[in-house]
Amino acid sequence: MTIEAPFSQFRTIVEPDWVDHNGHMGIRSYTLVFDRAVTRFYGELNLTRDQLKSHGGSIFALQETAWFKREVMLDDPLLVDSQLIDHDHNKFVTFHTLRQTRDDYVAAMYEIIEIHIGMATRKPTAFPDNIARHLAKVQRAHRELGRPPLSGMGVAIPRKKG
Repeated sequence: MTIEAPFSQFRTIVEPDWVDHNGHMGIRSYTLVFDRAVTRFYGELNLTRDQLKSHGGSIFALQETAWFKREVMLDDPLLVDSQLIDHDHNKFVTFHTLRQTRDDYVAAMYEIIEIHIGMATRKPTAFPDNIARHLAKVQRAHRELGRPPLSGMGVAIPRKKG
């Protein structure tokens, strides 16, 4: 089995409904694009709703952060690169980079940490063994990419020191 690093299978174009009053893709539409890319990537991680449900689990978001670097416009072609950054027995962190592919620039980045929850108890629980083994394989492949510089930075107001 070949593990794609980064996972680069989500492509789309900026649709008319995604353009806001400023003439570029609006913030809510970035969220939509990242959500669709995350869903596709989670399939590669064996973290689909059906796979998790078959073990009595689900995943809940703990924190997410987005960075907007450059605007994208109507009909711009987009690609999202996805990377597994880290995982432990019940949590995982993914990082996603949105590229405008016509002019080849990074438009935005998105990072999310999620936790595996046992739905009967609604409490954190360990990943099933098959999912944990697969996450470890993907992380080994994605570790070769290095950690993106913004990964782990969260939300903050930069301050000058001194």
